[in-house]
Amino acid sequence: MPRMYEVRGVPGSIARDAWWLEGTEGVGVAAPAARGGGQGRSLLARGGPAAVLVLVLLGDVLFWGHAPGLSVAIFALGIVLVAGAGRPVPVLGRAVAVCLVGALPVAEYLQPLSFLFLTAGLMASLAILHGPGDRLTVLAARTAGLFTGLPRQWLRCLDPRRLLRRGGGAAWPTDLARLGGGLRDWAFPLGGSLVFLALLMDANPVFLRIGLPQLDPLILQRMLFWGGLAVLVTPFLQAELPAARLPQVTVPRLPGLGLNARSVLRALVMFNLLIGVQMASDLTILAGGAALPRGMTYAEYAHRGAYPLLVTAMLAGAFAIAARPFWREHRLIRPLMGLWLVQNVAVTGAAALRLDLYIGAYGLTYLRIYALIWMGLVAAGLALALWQMLRGHGTGWLMLRAAGMGAATLYACGFVNFAGIVAAQNLARPLPDLDYVCSLGPMASGEFARAQMHDRLIHPAACGATWPPLNEGWRDWGYRAHRVNLMVQAGMQQGRAE
Repeated sequence: MPRMYEVRGVPGSIARDAWWLEGTEGVGVAAPAARGGGQGRSLLARGGPAAVLVLVLLGDVLFWGHAPGLSVAIFALGIVLVAGAGRPVPVLGRAVAVCLVGALPVAEYLQPLSFLFLTAGLMASLAILHGPGDRLTVLAARTAGLFTGLPRQWLRCLDPRRLLRRGGGAAWPTDLARLGGGLRDWAFPLGGSLVFLALLMDANPVFLRIGLPQLDPLILQRMLFWGGLAVLVTPFLQAELPAARLPQVTVPRLPGLGLNARSVLRALVMFNLLIGVQMASDLTILAGGAALPRGMTYAEYAHRGAYPLLVTAMLAGAFAIAARPFWREHRLIRPLMGLWLVQNVAVTGAAALRLDLYIGAYGLTYLRIYALIWMGLVAAGLALALWQMLRGHGTGWLMLRAAGMGAATLYACGFVNFAGIVAAQNLARPLPDLDYVCSLGPMASGEFARAQMHDRLIHPAACGATWPPLNEGWRDWGYRAHRVNLMVQAGMQQGRAE
């Protein structure tokens, strides 16, 4: 008698790719359940064309014929409001608040870093709408799932077979399902291409010949823009979000390098001796005024040591993580590890002092100011590792807080006008490098005006390309550009008064 095999459930990958079978009679495959604790379907599922039309009209008002700026943040907020229509007010309020936090750097200045935080805030807001009662880790997984699963399901909600089924149409044959999968894969490239084509038709007359001869090119451009925008915003309104599993943090071990309790103890003794000699040498030179080797200037001394010392501190943190499994295997390991971390925090401070000397000799640049920020992060990370050892926390605790500290630093950097800081430091020098300051762009023009206000013989006309940033209206407005323009106006008024 033949044996009977019973398959319970359907693998997740098949269930995700077999959504087109939903509603088919005689087939026992159900569509994947909407995630989010049964919070209901999105506005798109109840009235997709209306929701997409609202966002397309909003995008047309915000972007067509205007440079992006504050309009990008407003559009992201519009997506959250449309996707959250019908949700409870407290849930929608939390989602809007998270989106606003992500949008603040864009309101300051639209740049790749601020756009990244806006995107993260938008994804997190959608995750909150779909799972308002979920834990933070689940929301993080849902946000990651939206990032990773968005391209695969780009055209799913606009699939013509789904629209026909909503209107009572019959299910389509199986062979067309493969076509649907291909359409979903091409949705984002085609939608994005339509938007870019609409924008490039002004710049390239060749693209104008693509449209119908009887159709006004401006109308064709606008239609392409609408179509591309509709495809791009559709996935943000989908009724369900793909989930993703967050990676597990594991304790790194280096068995190939012979790490064990004895080797870690010996390494700590040797490393502490070496770093102690280095610190004593730096103290005698930087604080005690000891003479440098013959032929070496302070600038050369600073440049040769700043970055190698930073790399040394980073390797020290990696060694502390790798040696963590052996901390309790000898009573001297923990004290020596604490001394090692403290000395490397001091080494990072010495590297910052060397870099400050080098900046004093040769001026400030983007790379040097970023290096100073990175040095501060490394020192804070080493101090965090010391606290982890003293309190007995795991490596996951350290990794999570180090990542949060890095994200918070990047978020804060979105509000800093580094071009103005670099320009101010260089223009204060007796012989400023005007070629470099001119390359910093319009956001440095305020420092030219400030230098002129302080009776320095430096005029913005020295840089033909450095002019105040343009704000044509509220759509491209940015608070940083607003501040710079106020500085320039103050400088001009000062010049007229003199």
